[in-house]
Amino acid sequence: TMITQLVLLKEYIKSLHGNELVIGIFLAVWMILTAMGARAGSVYRARIHGPTLMRILLLLAGFPIVIYMLLIWLTRLVLPPGLIPGILPSIGYMALILPFTLISGFLFAYLSRSVKRDRVDATYYMLESAGSLTGGVVFGLLLVFLLSNIQVIALLFLCTVVMIIVFFSYPEKTAGKIILLATGVGISGILMIPGVRNSVESMRFKGDVILETKDTPHGNITFAERDGQITGYLDRNPVITSFDPARCEEQVHYPALQHPAPKSFLLIGGDLAGMCKEVQKYNPAIIDYCEANRWMYRLGKKYLPLPEHYRFIDMDGRSWLMKHDTVRYDVIISGAGEPLTIGWNRYFTLEFFRQAKSRLSGGGIFSLQLPAGGTYVNEMGSSQLAITYKTLKKVFKHVTVVPGYASYFLASDHPLTLDYPALLEEKKIPTTYVHPDYLDLTRLTFDSDMIMERIEGTDARINTDFWPGLFYKSLSGWNLKTDNKNLIYIGITGLLLFLILLFSYSWQKTGMFVAGFTGAGMQILLILVMQSLYGFAYLVTPLMITLFMGGLVTGTAVWKVMWRDPSFSKTTGLLWIMALLGAAAVILLKTEQIFSHRWSGMIVLSLLNFLPGAIVGSVYGMLLALSRNESAAGIGRLYSADLSGAALGTMIPPLFLVPLIGVSNTLILFCGFNVATGLYIQTRGSKK
Repeated sequence: TMITQLVLLKEYIKSLHGNELVIGIFLAVWMILTAMGARAGSVYRARIHGPTLMRILLLLAGFPIVIYMLLIWLTRLVLPPGLIPGILPSIGYMALILPFTLISGFLFAYLSRSVKRDRVDATYYMLESAGSLTGGVVFGLLLVFLLSNIQVIALLFLCTVVMIIVFFSYPEKTAGKIILLATGVGISGILMIPGVRNSVESMRFKGDVILETKDTPHGNITFAERDGQITGYLDRNPVITSFDPARCEEQVHYPALQHPAPKSFLLIGGDLAGMCKEVQKYNPAIIDYCEANRWMYRLGKKYLPLPEHYRFIDMDGRSWLMKHDTVRYDVIISGAGEPLTIGWNRYFTLEFFRQAKSRLSGGGIFSLQLPAGGTYVNEMGSSQLAITYKTLKKVFKHVTVVPGYASYFLASDHPLTLDYPALLEEKKIPTTYVHPDYLDLTRLTFDSDMIMERIEGTDARINTDFWPGLFYKSLSGWNLKTDNKNLIYIGITGLLLFLILLFSYSWQKTGMFVAGFTGAGMQILLILVMQSLYGFAYLVTPLMITLFMGGLVTGTAVWKVMWRDPSFSKTTGLLWIMALLGAAAVILLKTEQIFSHRWSGMIVLSLLNFLPGAIVGSVYGMLLALSRNESAAGIGRLYSADLSGAALGTMIPPLFLVPLIGVSNTLILFCGFNVATGLYIQTRGSKK
């Protein structure tokens, strides 16, 4: 189940042009459906015989392949090229996982109570968590680097077939075993063939000839050709093209012409071939190009004409600047895309701007761009521009907006000018589009003043790593682009569901619900924090989920050794420890020294993710032991409450709390919530 979850998460990100919003909704939908299945399994009374269980397990192993193919079909026939589906349509597409999640939740609850034991304990919860931990480790450390997504689930199907034959001796007859094994080998073998995988993936791209496609830890990379133009896609989003000279000229020459004699350039992402070609016109001594996704660079070398005399840095630009504090550049150009993900937003924050400024030489220029621009900017675009401008002004003395294919922000501690015709005449840089024939000083000044007028008339909060206002404004703009204004309704529905479950559960399930909500909420917040600080994109989510599962296993296994006999006061103590962890996270996140070094910061964030998992596992074990009136069915019911809380904890905090109050205040809210719930359980326990 864990491997399937991680693979399908990557597939939904690819199919829906996903970001953290899609990740949060996917995990929430997954856990809600699994909780419903577990609830059904805890009350199901009919007996399921062994052969039927084996067929259900085979069905469960085959569903991921079917879901994968259906997503391909949806992408091909339902979603037009380039369309980003809205929130409700995205949730509708996630209904494909309904049979898998309902069955997996049902099986956990049914199997955990079908084996007769002298006492009811958390053994099955620990086994389920241990399986999830193992799946996460195998996928995150091995499979994600060696196999594509379809190959992973094909291998998973074959492993399930082999285990059912070996461990459960199903089917009974030898001929049946041979047929089943041949079926598993045949299906998996076909999907393992690279040509078959490429043919299946090519169905996503209408009218393009697929040159190569590869699933990587950073997402799916596909290079395709149409009418002689080669385009590189990351999760179906075009990020590199073989011919876009106008945009490359604007990105490079708008900042570079401001410097009297630029000799060192740092390019962070963007079109390597096109930008380097323009940079070389200044005859610089240093051209450094940072790219976090090494697979994009490796595949791009095969199909795009790359220039000479540059240094490729296999690291994202922010990590490079953090690690090398002695390097200095005359011009730093950030080619980061629109901040529709936390990974891109980290190149638009106060912390990054300060870091970039500290790496500029005297008279150095920093540049970035946003797609909002032109002669008309709507309200959402004005907000994005205002946030970026006011954040830059916190760091640099001079900030100028140059209108073009995008809105280009130039920042420096030295004066800037819009008189590009004069600069081009002075420096004699050969250009085609950034050229006096196309650039008129009066028009540039007028368009820039219009943008500045919109910026100055817009209230804007400073964009930071832990309060990513630009990311959420971009999400709001994305939501409007999809003609879907239902985010507020989803928030209200989530809040109502949270309150209904909170007040309808018994005290035991309330404690489990709150622990699950807080644990998952802290996990998703730490995922956002780690992406903000260190990038890693889609490597972060599998890593953090696996660490959390490790905490669950540890907590379930050792709670009795540490706490001995269960009691109401000890359950309260566990929830209060969770509150202390939230407070500790707030304090540590304010300690910049820890996170300025990548490994120390990652270790701290990983530990903060592991410990809440251990608390949730301990709470489950203790509450199950305290539920003396519950039969074995209580295992599944308590599991359902845990998943319900985790589902809402995955969705509500990142989508609604963080935009309103930020990461630190959300963690403080978790602290108060756990303290109050602990007092409630202690009061109920005293009455009983």
